[in-house]
Amino acid sequence: MAWNGQEPVIGGLERYLHALAELLTEMGYEVSFHQNAHRDFQTTFRGWPVYGYRADQHHLHLTVKRMEETVRGRVLYSSILQQVYYRPRSICISHGVWWELPGYSPAHARAAYENYVAAALIQATLIISCDYNFLNVARAIYPNLADQKVRVIPNFVDLKQFYPREKEQQPRVRVLYPRRLAPERGFDLLKEVIPPLLAEYPDLEFYFAIDTNTPRYLEIFHAWRQKEAHNGRILYSHPDFNAMPEVYAAADIVVIPSIYSEGTSFSCLEAMAMGKAVIATNVGGLTNLIIDGYNGLLIHPSREYLTQALRFLIDHPRERLRLGANAAATARAFDRRLWEARWRQYINKVYPLDKQ
Repeated sequence: MAWNGQEPVIGGLERYLHALAELLTEMGYEVSFHQNAHRDFQTTFRGWPVYGYRADQHHLHLTVKRMEETVRGRVLYSSILQQVYYRPRSICISHGVWWELPGYSPAHARAAYENYVAAALIQATLIISCDYNFLNVARAIYPNLADQKVRVIPNFVDLKQFYPREKEQQPRVRVLYPRRLAPERGFDLLKEVIPPLLAEYPDLEFYFAIDTNTPRYLEIFHAWRQKEAHNGRILYSHPDFNAMPEVYAAADIVVIPSIYSEGTSFSCLEAMAMGKAVIATNVGGLTNLIIDGYNGLLIHPSREYLTQALRFLIDHPRERLRLGANAAATARAFDRRLWEARWRQYINKVYPLDKQ
């Protein structure tokens, strides 16, 4: 839920936890969510109890400590970004490396992994990582602990919802950005390349499928769009998750231009499963999904490379189809059922129902 406890947050981490809660419930566990909040609250989401704890954003570890003192039973930690203490016999989730923020000094990076990654590696029984990037980085810094504690379960795509379908004929080539507007997701990079491309290609349009979680980013988006000369070809909507297959279906190219803090992106997997030509940056877990030139284009995160990749796919519709077909075949290896089977194995091992 949002920090106000009033509405659900739309995002990859939230979708991950919903899927995990569904699996745990199916396996016979009683599930509740405990989260940061502006004030203490109690509500429900899809039948699961949700508890909010008043948090100071500058001292989130204190809120986690309070949760620790309150919650009984088994605890599965949703990330390794905030806490420095983990209960014995617990699982925590890594959604990817997050300390590669451009401009970060070595001291900043070291503080991130020494304060948080080390605590998880030492105390938790198991870390489930969504990509191999985190495993390889952790292995380079903490070789023995990483090999003992980290296991990889890539993110998933529901192939019952996301699959190739016939695209309606459109007069324009549509490039889709199905992401949050946050800096790490590459919105700033993409908006640099859009104006010259729209001027160069009269039959080109960009479509933003974006959430409303962060009003200040929406204000930036609308202010930017309003100023652009070709803003009639900069389209947007705020679709819910169930509407996303149709959003992907209408696209010719999907861009995943992450700058940092990326795992095995749900958006990338969904676009691949839909048979779309994907342009992704070589950041984090995206390198576990895209083989450059086979099932998409994997590029350095820069204006030059993104412009070059977009021009290539705009000019070569047959390449879009070839890459998209290979992407759909690749996506079958990330079926949600495989993700569930892997998680089930570790849940039974660490949280057996016959033991408290």
